[in-house]
Amino acid sequence: MSQLGKALARARTSARYSQDDVGAALGINRAMVSYWEAGTRTPNDRQLGAMARLYGIELIDLVEGRDVDSDADDLASMLLRANDGVDPGATPGIREFVQFLDRYAELARIVDEPIRGLSQSPFVFRQRFSQKDDIRRKAEEVRDYLRLGSAPISDLDPVCEALGITIYRARLGPDLRTSPSGAFLKHPEVGFSILVNLDMTPGRRRFTAAHELAHALFHSDETNQVLSHGRGPREIFADAFAGEFLMPSEGVRRFAEEVGLPPRIKDPVDIVHIQRYFKVSWPTALVRLRQMNAITQVTYTDLRASVRPVSLARALGYAIHPEEDIQDPELWRIRRFPRSFLRMLRHAVVTEVMSPPSAAAFAGLALPDIVQVLGSPLGDAEQESPHLETEFNEFEVTGVV
Repeated sequence: MSQLGKALARARTSARYSQDDVGAALGINRAMVSYWEAGTRTPNDRQLGAMARLYGIELIDLVEGRDVDSDADDLASMLLRANDGVDPGATPGIREFVQFLDRYAELARIVDEPIRGLSQSPFVFRQRFSQKDDIRRKAEEVRDYLRLGSAPISDLDPVCEALGITIYRARLGPDLRTSPSGAFLKHPEVGFSILVNLDMTPGRRRFTAAHELAHALFHSDETNQVLSHGRGPREIFADAFAGEFLMPSEGVRRFAEEVGLPPRIKDPVDIVHIQRYFKVSWPTALVRLRQMNAITQVTYTDLRASVRPVSLARALGYAIHPEEDIQDPELWRIRRFPRSFLRMLRHAVVTEVMSPPSAAAFAGLALPDIVQVLGSPLGDAEQESPHLETEFNEFEVTGVV
């Protein structure tokens, strides 16, 4: 076994990861981790950097084989202790989340730009006020605060950014009976931060982002961290809030009335229109309408089993997102980061505070990803849509510009 292989094995063991955990975190086969530790193969620089971040040690310490004990009382350990029933396979993703927050704080210091993170909720919450009407009122308060009214929310990332809440996505496992759907953490430097399980379906990820928002805004006075798993009172509250926040009762009723839908809905076409208007998934729409008693249990059961909602939406003329057909976490390789972090990273490279390779290693990205963050073309410029130039001409010839 090579010296590097021994160091990799010691660091992994110290961080309490299995080879399967490391393989899942890096997106490789477990056998490759075994080859590295046996010294028969050597990881590249990006993979070494990713393992150093995963194990919570400096890259130089890993490469030179220094023994560095992981901090058993770090923020990731606190989150993991919050629920003993969570699958250990979620550990790498949770540690990745916390390590990202530490890197985010470090990047802010490097570029000398403050993180305007929320550290105290602007909303009042008392546990006694946790009934259905109270939760609806809380969702309305947050929407009013953001001046959203009862309109659809096209993207939750800008909502979190406007509130000063950092949102990050990592793989935590696909089986929600044992894997957490997400987490809330109050980071000492970044402030309120939420994690969304990237192994879930796109619709469930969107629901979870709203769910974690509830923990941040209404449970942060009680605790600095919540791991979303199980069916405790906080989870029930956050689920109800997420439904009301994404599909407010008043907004659904108003939309149904304005477009001529009946108060009690049975036709799947009507539900597709509601689903697409509020930009939620088909399961989210069905569950929410059932919560509101806008559909019966019989209708819910029937439509859940019999309708092909993507095909129906396509037939009705709606645009279909690629992830509605094929779920691919790799599409989120860059998008898992909050936009403010990517802006800082780009600024660091443009101002030559970091070189592109250094920025890639810092963020755990490949060099082509950094090129994409910089806004430079990854392929032939001729691959760009020919309609762009046409549209510019259309504005200019009509005197708009």
